[in-house]
Amino acid sequence: MIRRQLFNLRQQRGIALVIVLWVIALLSVIALGLTSTQRSTAALTRNYLAAAQFRAHAEAAITLTVLNLITRPSDIQVDDAAVWLPDGSTHLLQFDDTELEVQITNEASRLDVNQVTRDQWAILLELAGADVEQLDALADAILDWRDVDDLTQLNGAEDGDYEAAGLSYGARDAPFESVEELGQVLGMTPAVLARLAPDLRVSGTSAGGGVSSQPVFGGHATSSSASNLGFNARFASAAVIAATQNVTYEQALEIIATRDAPPEVGVERTAPTDRGGPQYRLRVTFKADESAQRTTEVLVNTQPGRTPPFVVLWRREAVGLPEPTDNQ
Repeated sequence: MIRRQLFNLRQQRGIALVIVLWVIALLSVIALGLTSTQRSTAALTRNYLAAAQFRAHAEAAITLTVLNLITRPSDIQVDDAAVWLPDGSTHLLQFDDTELEVQITNEASRLDVNQVTRDQWAILLELAGADVEQLDALADAILDWRDVDDLTQLNGAEDGDYEAAGLSYGARDAPFESVEELGQVLGMTPAVLARLAPDLRVSGTSAGGGVSSQPVFGGHATSSSASNLGFNARFASAAVIAATQNVTYEQALEIIATRDAPPEVGVERTAPTDRGGPQYRLRVTFKADESAQRTTEVLVNTQPGRTPPFVVLWRREAVGLPEPTDNQ
């Protein structure tokens, strides 16, 4: 009898020990879950704070850059640090402990994808690294995409060709609404498009394909403020000069070197009279470290003497890895 009672007591103690262990395990899981949640919340809070700080700094950088562009420089302020030009060079701005890189390009010095001729496309595509054997086909496919008919160019592509390639869409048969739309053209590769994009634009549209009518920093974008631009070769890249002037890439580089050369020794430097405009593309970048960066890109239309002095036509923001450099 006594032995049976001792056995039952030991059995109850064993069950109690198992229950205690299960409770401890459950509490440990709950504690780990709470810790993970707190860490995630803290990380999200830091990310939101960093994003808000970058947006504020980027807005300040955009405003200061536009102010520099629309202010007529005097002959006593003609150094590169005082007078910024939309030539694609990078400028540094310091806000508190944050250093931003600002790159300015002249929108009118890009080529409108809906106006580029067939011969110009061939040059641009070749310089962008397109397969030489596919140059004619790709150039004609671009023309077939933007023309309003369903007639195929000599080496082009219409709906049947897209279907044969296993694509669920055909040629648009209408003007391009964005530069990114080139990526849908049969034969276009992401690498070629990435090299083409800095030299191209679509007049009168926002980054997403329509004129923005939403309130934006600096004013409201309207159809009139996003009107078509003419072409200004003053700040054009070597690829654009080669395509528009029918010269080799090396000759285009020589043209740029002559164009942008500083005054000769002994010649008084004067304030630049041509600073492009009225539309500029600004790219503001903050590099948190070597592995990550935040970027804001805007297209602004300047209107000196009016209120507001500029409007933002479109805006794009990105968080990610730094863009690879291109040695071309």
